[in-house]
Amino acid sequence: MSVFAIYNYEFEPIQKRWAEAALDGMGEVLMQASESFPKKQEIFGELLQRDFRKDKREDVIRFSIKQSDREYIHRHLMPPTDDIIIMRVANKKTHKIIDEELREKRVDDYQNCIVIIDNRPGIQRILIEQKKAAFTDTKQTANILEQTFNRLLSRWSLAVKLYHLKDKRSFWQFANDLHTFPGGFHRVCFYLPYPNLERLRKVYDRLFSQAQRSFASRMNMELHNPKGQVRLDENDPYQSEAIGWFMEDAGGTVKLYPVNSKKNPIIIGQDSFRTVTVSDTVIRRVTEDAAGNSLFESPALDEVKQKTKTGIDI
Repeated sequence: MSVFAIYNYEFEPIQKRWAEAALDGMGEVLMQASESFPKKQEIFGELLQRDFRKDKREDVIRFSIKQSDREYIHRHLMPPTDDIIIMRVANKKTHKIIDEELREKRVDDYQNCIVIIDNRPGIQRILIEQKKAAFTDTKQTANILEQTFNRLLSRWSLAVKLYHLKDKRSFWQFANDLHTFPGGFHRVCFYLPYPNLERLRKVYDRLFSQAQRSFASRMNMELHNPKGQVRLDENDPYQSEAIGWFMEDAGGTVKLYPVNSKKNPIIIGQDSFRTVTVSDTVIRRVTEDAAGNSLFESPALDEVKQKTKTGIDI
């Protein structure tokens, strides 16, 4: 049984990309954001389809991070089907061993983790396997994915941001810790993702009005009591719903500022992850169904779809 961290991914338009490309004489930018943004998922899905088909050398995605020539090789476990992509991403490491002749040798080890992308309308989820033998944590893998996809999507004046979903209990553990923070917290800051995922936008509008959509930007919400403490109550229905949705559904960032403290604010949820488990048997059966051209109505693929939809009611 493998554990996967759940990430949402949100697209953002790069409004200045077209103008900057024209000034620099760059020819690779294909669309303005106003044209590409309505087709963002279609563009992203086609990039992944072409990577699987490998019709042309330039279609193959090269996973890497900025200012590095290192490539993290990947292999698809099945053809992209119903907007589901399953692949392994490897982190090559070299180890020293002693062979049977008692000679020292260096061998390459391609430890890898499974990445599941659900590009279905309204879902936009990525599951990243927690596998320390391959990557330090899923944030390292997410950074590789994000930087790689952004290089590719910039041709369409698009960017993508990954947000890992968090456990709301990590917020209330700090908020309720009166022993460490007897004065409570005088400021709470919420950093909200860009609101273009419809299933999240509905709750944005209900909980935080329509400010973000009106200004087409991120919104940071700050609660501040300069003469005392912000009331934080887990039993308050609004607070309970808002914190739960914010951390476990939207993957936003929260900062708490303790009263009478000159220390840096506490960033909540950096190492807190909402997770799901997917059995090795399910992954193996998906691979077998792909090899036998029987992914249509595959029970294993249906189970993967249910896992990526965890917590989504659509």
